[in-house]
Amino acid sequence: MEKLKFNLKSTLLSLIVIVISFMSCNRQENLTFQDFDKNDDTKIDLMEFQQVFTANYYDDWNLQDDLYLDDEDFLTGTYQAFDVDDDEQLTEQEWMEGLRYSYGHHVVTDFDDLDADADDFISYDEYEEALINTSYYASWDIDNDNHLSEKELAAGIFYVWDINQSDFIEPDEYEKFDYYYLDI
Repeated sequence: MEKLKFNLKSTLLSLIVIVISFMSCNRQENLTFQDFDKNDDTKIDLMEFQQVFTANYYDDWNLQDDLYLDDEDFLTGTYQAFDVDDDEQLTEQEWMEGLRYSYGHHVVTDFDDLDADADDFISYDEYEEALINTSYYASWDIDNDNHLSEKELAAGIFYVWDINQSDFIEPDEYEKFDYYYLDI
């Protein structure tokens, strides 16, 4: 009887680990340019990007696990994306990259002004304080419903990646941002 209980517990524990692993692996790892370029024309259009991005990355941003992103999900997701070294604080270089590519025209504050405690890092609280009352989130909310759908988030990221504003992401643009957004 003890052996049966042990085997049952062991089997149950294994099933739980498998389910948790499955739930947390909602995306294909190490996606390449070719995974996004569905028609092999050496450029990614908005529809191709939205299809792959939403299938593989949207859930990483959706902290509440509901049908949309709210401003808290969005700010947390952008903070994590800009925190390239994953140390949960933004260096001045990480801040400047984010400022240049994503929200430069939404925030007029420089690094030292944001770093309220003068520790040479921007914490999430400092980041949120700087961005919560700006039009940053609203600029991604195309239909103005105060939520970001999968397609709105993917479109926002697509247009950030499309540096030359050609309405396509080309291989050099993809490479520039691959490490940046896709490693949340």
